[in-house]
Amino acid sequence: MNTGTRPISRSGAIWGGLAYVLAMVQYGLAQVISAAAWTTPYNWLTNEISDLGNTACGQFSVHGPTSYVCSPLHAMMNASFIISGLLVIAGTVLLWRLWPESRMITAAKVLMILSGIGKVIVGLVPENTDTSLHILGATNIVVGNVAILLISIAIRHYYPALTRAGRLVSLLGITGSILFSVAQYAGSDLWLGAGGWERVAGYPSNLWLIAIGIISICTAGRGGLRRIAPALSVHTSGTVPSHT
Repeated sequence: MNTGTRPISRSGAIWGGLAYVLAMVQYGLAQVISAAAWTTPYNWLTNEISDLGNTACGQFSVHGPTSYVCSPLHAMMNASFIISGLLVIAGTVLLWRLWPESRMITAAKVLMILSGIGKVIVGLVPENTDTSLHILGATNIVVGNVAILLISIAIRHYYPALTRAGRLVSLLGITGSILFSVAQYAGSDLWLGAGGWERVAGYPSNLWLIAIGIISICTAGRGGLRRIAPALSVHTSGTVPSHT
């Protein structure tokens, strides 16, 4: 696995890490504030995250049974979707050299950027305006989880702790995405409800991004991720030793 010709810069590590942290923190706060503004009230298990950005009041459903949706702060929530997507894209670009190079890592980073684009689409196209395009954007959750899984596979010989965390996060996310879709189409709660499974799909990956952002900030200028993986030694050839 090649580490690249240039290490990540200190400023890139700090700003990229901040982008990841701010993306997810503001996104979480926006959900809490938007949900609190509902008078219905908002149900974190049966209502989907996108309901917070719905621009109309009335009965609504993407699939399955309808429920009453009315989000007074929908503009703020949709802005949060867009901001989180743009910050994920910016963070991924700034942290491009954070990981050792490989084709799998490159594919993962491209998927993470696509995930950010999907978040932007979700904010620009609320669920009640163009359902098909909104659903396309909402695939950002599973796309992001696949990106994390690919990163975890690619770094398994170098960062064992991150590998285990990434695999757990991505598998939770992919499982949650599947059960979220089943709950939507079947109109069944499946124990947690569509909103609950959507959060199982998305929240662990959000926490993973925050963790990577914090690690990047804390190790900026001191070897980046190599600081937490002493076994990763770089030779003049620009490659790392193989592990068996």
